[in-house]
Amino acid sequence: MYSSYFAPSSMVTYLVELLEDTNGGLVILSSGLSLSKLISSLLLLHSTSQGTLLILSPSSATLKSKINFHLKTLNPQFYQVPVEITADLPVNHRHSLYSSGSVCFITPRILIVDLLTNKLPASIISGLIILNAHSVSETSTEAFIVRIFRSLNRSAFVRVFSDRPQAMVLGFAKAERTMKCLHIRKLHLWPRFQVYVSQELEQDPPDVVDIRVPMSKYMMGIQKAIVEVMGACLKEMRKTNKVDVEDLTM
Repeated sequence: MYSSYFAPSSMVTYLVELLEDTNGGLVILSSGLSLSKLISSLLLLHSTSQGTLLILSPSSATLKSKINFHLKTLNPQFYQVPVEITADLPVNHRHSLYSSGSVCFITPRILIVDLLTNKLPASIISGLIILNAHSVSETSTEAFIVRIFRSLNRSAFVRVFSDRPQAMVLGFAKAERTMKCLHIRKLHLWPRFQVYVSQELEQDPPDVVDIRVPMSKYMMGIQKAIVEVMGACLKEMRKTNKVDVEDLTM
């Protein structure tokens, strides 16, 4: 069931593990592992009988367009691109989308407004997906949305993703604090050196082309001058016993 939609077969293990966690989780994957394709695969596995699935609209329009593109390429029979719920839609139209059981993008602003004014029937929402875990903090809008959403629907899942692992190590216990403010218990790490990821990447290695541009006459002159300066500096440093230059070479 899972592998029919998700292209990299070795990543199916991770996908199954993620889906089996009914509470949701925080997923941190290496840059370049196609977050958009992963999200598209999850969306294709969603059933209307499960309830409506909401995705907080990413700030990057490129990510959203990539998700829609992969929805079409992974499953050509997929005919409905997720609708985006914004403040421009009237209340009755938003309510019908909330009750449709489909997948919808939604802006954080309108989601929090509809949650606070009880215009969103939270009980029929199956889950919430957030695509910018690296930007979440205790005072962020996303954390406030999850807090309100969890208080209204404790059975729904919250899945949070980030493909910027370097941003998740900034500050003190960034990942732990993110999980705490989003009420998430499980952390999923998908680095490039993980066995399944590494095997998948090795199946289609990149073509590396080494292009070396010869130095011009002036560049060679600059290089020679730099080498001479470095040699003179080392010579002067060896004359003093204040600096250990024994291991220093050109």
